[in-house]
Amino acid sequence: MSEIYSRDRWSSFDGYRKSAEYCADMLWLFGMEESERITFPADGETKFGDWIMPLSWEPLAARLEIDVSTDERFTFTLKENPNRLVMWSAPTRPEGVEGRLILLERGTPDEIERRDIKGCILFTPSNPVSIKSIAARKGALGIISDWIRSKELPDAIQWINTWSDSPGGWAMHKGDSRIWGIMLSPKEGNRLRRLARRYELKAKAIVSSELYEGELAYATGRIVGREQPDEEILLTAHINEQGANDNASGAAALIEAARALGEMIRSGRLIPPARSIRFLMMPESYGMMAFTTRNIERLRRSPAAINVDGGAGDYDSDDSNLTIYLNPLCCRSPIDGAVVRIAQIFYERIAHRPDKLRFHRYTLAGDNFLCEPLIGVPNLWFEMGDGGDYWHNSEDTPDKVDPRSLKDLASLTAGVAYILASFDRRQIEKLYNEGLAALPDDLSSSLTMKIPQGKPGSGPRRHLVGPLTLDGIPPDRWRVVRSSPRWWGPYLAAWWWADGDHPLSLIREMLKLEFDRVPDDLAEFFGFLQEMSFVV
Repeated sequence: MSEIYSRDRWSSFDGYRKSAEYCADMLWLFGMEESERITFPADGETKFGDWIMPLSWEPLAARLEIDVSTDERFTFTLKENPNRLVMWSAPTRPEGVEGRLILLERGTPDEIERRDIKGCILFTPSNPVSIKSIAARKGALGIISDWIRSKELPDAIQWINTWSDSPGGWAMHKGDSRIWGIMLSPKEGNRLRRLARRYELKAKAIVSSELYEGELAYATGRIVGREQPDEEILLTAHINEQGANDNASGAAALIEAARALGEMIRSGRLIPPARSIRFLMMPESYGMMAFTTRNIERLRRSPAAINVDGGAGDYDSDDSNLTIYLNPLCCRSPIDGAVVRIAQIFYERIAHRPDKLRFHRYTLAGDNFLCEPLIGVPNLWFEMGDGGDYWHNSEDTPDKVDPRSLKDLASLTAGVAYILASFDRRQIEKLYNEGLAALPDDLSSSLTMKIPQGKPGSGPRRHLVGPLTLDGIPPDRWRVVRSSPRWWGPYLAAWWWADGDHPLSLIREMLKLEFDRVPDDLAEFFGFLQEMSFVV
């Protein structure tokens, strides 16, 4: 875990590539067949599905100086904390830039739209991405922010890994505006804010960074099945983020599962499973989309996939329970109940902590989208919390990962994969029926309720797999949605139901069952999708 963390925490694409190489090396070392590191473009323009790949970026150095008086100066550097510099921050000229510091009260686009900010440096309490494009358009030199999601960590610095010009966007693309952003902790920000209200301050920033057309990579390898090697149980965990919990721990759990299973099979303690078990570690969403589109036919033969994402925190914390997220209605499967039962047995008979197991209806973590109907692989998500509120901030360090939690996570992941790869349909059905009894009524009923069946050729059909992002379409051409629908909600669910077999009336029924609500503008949404050639 620490090895992955040490490569990823600087948000350098060179480090990201080295992290994938390390994961591939570990899979090879532990005897996985076909272990390899596979690259894909990170050029800001290549598309996989509806996802434009990130532009590559290297943070080299950054320094922010704010003079309060002749004998008092604030200085902040990238070297002291990798989260100081917003990902994809553009470089300044070598000698840096200097400008008047403008204190924003709310940090909204409306607030800066009516102000003259040209040649100034903005200090905002909001997430800097919310004003990034307008600040660049109006000639601001850069943005300083002390925004953080967790208000209980005054010394933590939020990691900002979104620098898109599109509402709800994520990675920076080739044509996006270029500007730098520097992050402060809440404590640092409060001090600066008090001074900025008393004095007119100037700030100077030097940012050395590189934006370029490069590559990212994913690592994969497998245990080859003895009977149906072309059918693979897929285990996934994303890499290339700054946190030890999110998600170096998830990748470490997969590597440990590979080591343990490989060793037990080679020693004869386990027979090789009937099906193959594939391990995949990749950049979140972007790497998963690259792997999916390149291996779509192989994936469609997969009986199940498990995504491991979300930490292995303090074992004694209520925040470090394992939550298993089930599949959506468009991909109901006996695999759900079977995994529930396996996890229940593990926590009752092996971990002896049945209180640490939770179940939840589907939501999209980023990589558990193989359940969508054009792929059709039951795809559960294992999330074990980080033991605090460390999501995407500088407090998510290796000491926050509890070896006891990581052991449970790796053991359960290995056990689930081996059982799913070994059991036949009858055995899976038996586990499924036993697992239903362990679920709350609302979740068990979602697996057993009768849902209307579609008819081939009766509804809109899309040709792209995976989540819908609207990447590459100018936001002023969007209709209905005001933010990218890439995350789980009624619009993404409706997009997934557009498999050609469900007319709009039936899609409405499905959304009502899943969300208990249906957007009033669903017909207009599909009209927009048709206009943009997303559906026919």
